[in-house]
Amino acid sequence: MGIEGSGATRAGGQGLHNEDAFLAEQGLGLYVVCDGASGTPAGEIAARVASDALEEFVERAGDDLDLRAERVARAVVERALPYAMDAVVEAERTDPELRGLATTVTLLLARGDVGVIGHRGDSRAYLVRGRRAHQLTVDHELTDAVEGDAPASDHFEVFSVPLEPGDTVILCTDGAEQVVQDPALVRVAGELTPPLLASRIVSAAHRGAPSSDATAVVVRVHGERERRWLELSSQPQGTSFGHTLQNDA
Repeated sequence: MGIEGSGATRAGGQGLHNEDAFLAEQGLGLYVVCDGASGTPAGEIAARVASDALEEFVERAGDDLDLRAERVARAVVERALPYAMDAVVEAERTDPELRGLATTVTLLLARGDVGVIGHRGDSRAYLVRGRRAHQLTVDHELTDAVEGDAPASDHFEVFSVPLEPGDTVILCTDGAEQVVQDPALVRVAGELTPPLLASRIVSAAHRGAPSSDATAVVVRVHGERERRWLELSSQPQGTSFGHTLQNDA
């Protein structure tokens, strides 16, 4: 099976600060959304530090391990999450003005017919299959990432999800979750390419709650010979209406 993914994000309000961050690293099979906790001095820093640390950890692990094995991929995610929170702790220690950094983390490490989900906070992962959206994660209260030490491992959830051709996995921050649950969007989700679907989710979220940051990462599972009917000839890396897009296909 083939996996492709893309993400989009849009800052709320005047667009000066976006406390969300995302990754769509197809070469690694790594897809991430992070939402810096509102009210912290620099939530956007926490989100970006965490997402960058996850990418670094998975990339280094992939040099030494066969991440195609589910048990190995799951072990990597279990270690990557606290590693990312350690990076947030270190960022705070190097700059006293960043006291109180915290961020959600929701990620998918896709490996063939299995995806490993890692989760902390109230960002979400959904599986769209057969025109139905299934919420994979459970929201839990986000505590500070730093109170002198990194969070305990039991603050994280890690589990595996079987993937089938035609599945769509959507990772989103809380600013986009209402749109992802919209039955009208779910019905057409499988007919849109990941860049188009991610952009549509973020646009709809901004129309509904323009003051909130909104981010979505869309991951599509293709069969060996499945035709991608709505693939665009070239994908934009940015748009005139305020989105940041990423597509590594």
